[in-house]
Amino acid sequence: MNKFWFYILALALVGCSTTPSIQEYYVSKSEDPNFLVIDIPTSILGVDSNTLTTEEKDALSSFQKINVLLFRKTTANADLLPEELSTVRSIIDAKTFEPLLVMSDRQYSGKLVLEGTVDKPDEIVFFGAADQGFVLARLIGRDMQVEIAILLANVMKRGNGLENAAKAFSGMF
Repeated sequence: MNKFWFYILALALVGCSTTPSIQEYYVSKSEDPNFLVIDIPTSILGVDSNTLTTEEKDALSSFQKINVLLFRKTTANADLLPEELSTVRSIIDAKTFEPLLVMSDRQYSGKLVLEGTVDKPDEIVFFGAADQGFVLARLIGRDMQVEIAILLANVMKRGNGLENAAKAFSGMF
């Protein structure tokens, strides 16, 4: 009987992935001085709710925050960039994530992926990389839907949400 449990344990350990999850990666880098972790509440985007349709208001309220992890390449940490990019790409390219959008040119590359299904994603993640570093952004919310995420992006663009967030954070540094 003891051999039976040994084999079950061995099988479980072999079946476990060594690739960390996005959340584990965020946590492991939160204290690293080469990274900047920012939680952007949707309220800081400064979108005027009076100009939104009911559907857009519902979309905005379904997301509580955007969790951002930034790595900016400096002369002191330039040798870390390839390793960190490799780690993030291995997480993003894992079977648990489904690519929604892939962008690439000579200066940058980006990928929008989701974990779960298109109808009911567990997590929506954007990864963008350039020679200067990379950004990893997670949409955090409840009852998320891909269509709502796209609607939110349009609301943010129309309401200058990213510029409003950048202004709010630039005053902190």
